[in-house]
Amino acid sequence: MSKTYIPRPDSAFNTWQANFVAKVTANPAAYGLTPADVADLAASSTGWQASLTASITAKNASKGANAAKSGSRKVYESKLRSLTNKIQAQPTTTDARREELAITRPDRTLTPLAEQIIQTEPTPVIKALCTGPKTVRIDWSPSHDSGDSAALPKGIDGVAIWVADGGIPSTKDKWRFLALDTNSPYIHNVRNDTTVTLAYKAQWFDKKKRMGPFCQPVIVAVTP
Repeated sequence: MSKTYIPRPDSAFNTWQANFVAKVTANPAAYGLTPADVADLAASSTGWQASLTASITAKNASKGANAAKSGSRKVYESKLRSLTNKIQAQPTTTDARREELAITRPDRTLTPLAEQIIQTEPTPVIKALCTGPKTVRIDWSPSHDSGDSAALPKGIDGVAIWVADGGIPSTKDKWRFLALDTNSPYIHNVRNDTTVTLAYKAQWFDKKKRMGPFCQPVIVAVTP
């Protein structure tokens, strides 16, 4: 005989067994069962329901304990960071003391900002979208997958954004500088009374404001 008639999920099984017990208990003779069968069934049902209740209680308690643990750790970490900052600010704190506590040791080796970084870093990727009348949202990010779309490449401070009227121009002098931006997206407020087509391009700049090569331009229609 197939066993598939018994539901697998506990909640469905509990509903099923409750109906089974109620029907059989109400008229055991109709099912060819004896009072002893019914008594044994009732005892098993009681045992099952007690176990189910205990299991649900334990799961709820576990969830509550985990939530309490997470909240406690958050408060504790905040205190640890606050005290660490206080320790780090003390002029008498030595690197040996920092090592004892396994906290950050300042990097006193100055890394020169190599000029070739800005020239060899892959160009940014930009997207331009008209998000409303006279408004363009320009999203930019590294072209490679860094695992964090908001993270700037090492040595890069942001992007310089350029704009041109009427689409991508045929000569460089048609481009005009728009803005330096260090936090994507950049919002361009356009002064237009009719729908216009604008082209945008961008290039990285470093902390010394040295500029890298331009990315591929993008085009967007801007409504008035």
